[in-house]
Amino acid sequence: MKRTVFMTTWGISDTLDDTTKELLQRASLFANDEYRPVILTMDFKINYDEIIKGLYATGWLKKEVEVINVFDYYRQKFSSKEVSAAQKAQYEQNIKKYEGDYWVQDGDTIARYFQNGSYIKYKQWDEDGVLKFIDYFDENRVRIRKEEYNPKGYKIRETLYHPANNKKNQERFFTPDGFCYCTNWFNYQTDKQQALFLFDPAHKKAEDFSNRKDFQIYWLEELCRTEVVKPVIIVDGVLTVNRVIQLDDDLAYKIYNIHQNHFEAPYTLGSDHNKATKPILDIVSKGFPIVVPTSQQQLDLHKEIGNRGNIHVISPSVEMPRAKNEKNSLLVSMIADFTAENRIGQAIEAFMEVARDIPGAKLEIYGSGEEEDKLKKLIKKLKVAHGVKLKEPVQDTDAVYSKSAVSIVTAEAKGFVQSILESFANGTPVVAYDTNYGPAQLIQNEETGYLVQDGEIEALADRIKKLLDSPEDRQRMGNNAQQLVKEQYTPQSFYENWKQLIQSTIEEDKQKPLL
Repeated sequence: MKRTVFMTTWGISDTLDDTTKELLQRASLFANDEYRPVILTMDFKINYDEIIKGLYATGWLKKEVEVINVFDYYRQKFSSKEVSAAQKAQYEQNIKKYEGDYWVQDGDTIARYFQNGSYIKYKQWDEDGVLKFIDYFDENRVRIRKEEYNPKGYKIRETLYHPANNKKNQERFFTPDGFCYCTNWFNYQTDKQQALFLFDPAHKKAEDFSNRKDFQIYWLEELCRTEVVKPVIIVDGVLTVNRVIQLDDDLAYKIYNIHQNHFEAPYTLGSDHNKATKPILDIVSKGFPIVVPTSQQQLDLHKEIGNRGNIHVISPSVEMPRAKNEKNSLLVSMIADFTAENRIGQAIEAFMEVARDIPGAKLEIYGSGEEEDKLKKLIKKLKVAHGVKLKEPVQDTDAVYSKSAVSIVTAEAKGFVQSILESFANGTPVVAYDTNYGPAQLIQNEETGYLVQDGEIEALADRIKKLLDSPEDRQRMGNNAQQLVKEQYTPQSFYENWKQLIQSTIEEDKQKPLL
């Protein structure tokens, strides 16, 4: 009988970060004759079905991998039928732009509705004409209720707002046949949760929880109890750590993943631990397997908290690209979220010097985030718009790196840098700051790229220019980088390392004395 391997993360979206890429690859590799991989998500999304179908279609996730969301799970469990006639009729009425005795301000994908001069409601559709939500207002134009709709044509969530400050004080979640299976209460003054209730249509007793976390732990326990063979839980999302820690240890074998640098600034040995990883570090002494992506991070943890034999190194892997593009000898690329920690502004400043000395050089930066406007202003200020382009996020990273001469990384702290592996797999050398962790683990200086001292913008520019000026060095380093990936970072070795850890975790648990 197959053993189920649950992998927990807070959520999955259309844009894939490094942690999610590793999660999807691991889950796909475990879809075999020995294991049943299941990804568990704990956020709420209206369109999880569409997101997962997209991952299947693009090949990021094998179709044999099941993805279960806590809200989707109970919505399906407590639904007696498909969309009810009443729900269909309500949706068909609401999806109309012009209805009843309303005066309508038509804004293409949005509309405002008035009756006798009073603002009653606001609707929004997607580009395909599918109704997304309706906001309702009182006589003072204060929003009092939001109804959100599933693309299949039914109300999926309703949010009620307090009239004093327009803060939410209640959420209600619905099945396709209109049954409210969950209610979430909030303190409208503090935004904190007050209670959560779960309703089973087959029983009149409501399950009550202090907060969403307790509800999610209840769900994890329910999933584990239904398994004939004791399952494994691999914790990937930092927001799910405390949920799994509080799960009964007898219900599952637990393995905790640390994907990021565990230090606060300046992110080196001796710094304080960050809040995200502290819950995991606090349980190292209990013997649970802890996984980090680099040997340097393992060494630092051993120096801090001792070597108990339960901190393991499993580095991510990357598929070798199937297609090859002709490289543009003047193109430098970067794939990173537009966040402060990625310091993309420093890459742009460095490229100002590159563009000045190498006519025709281009820098393309793929991503999105809160720093986008700031980066646009910097590009304008430095007058490099002719050479620096901000591009939309991309899932097909091979299409970017395969045509690039060089890629760059300027992040101030990482646990691992998947983009370096992706660049290497395409034979593209990387210039990066020498930061904890990742760049120094992956980049062999002057062999697969260049490491420069953290924050040295001039040195960063110098190494980029050096590679753009030397086709022979680019080719040599690119070949070395590809060979490194083939030898050390293959999906097969990644899977074998994880399989071995799971097997040893199970065997060690069997050898524990019974209390």
